[in-house]
Amino acid sequence: MEILFLIVIGGFVLFKFIIPAVQQTKEQMDDIGDASKYVKSDDPIVRDAVARNRFKHLVEKYKKKGKSEREAIHLAEQELANNPKYLDY
Repeated sequence: MEILFLIVIGGFVLFKFIIPAVQQTKEQMDDIGDASKYVKSDDPIVRDAVARNRFKHLVEKYKKKGKSEREAIHLAEQELANNPKYLDY
């Protein structure tokens, strides 16, 4: 019984956290392109890629909640505007 419980919890963690994190990282690396081999994490190219990727995932989040494309974009912009220091790292 405990093994089944551990398998269910492990599957949940895998599909909820690990796979989306890997996808997001891969998308950011694709946005950065060949520069990913030599840029630092505070480079403007990296910051722009992170911002684009974060915006895209926020739009997808609001679409999953049943919002239209326009509403999702507006809500994502609003969420990012409410947190202006999200790129300060």
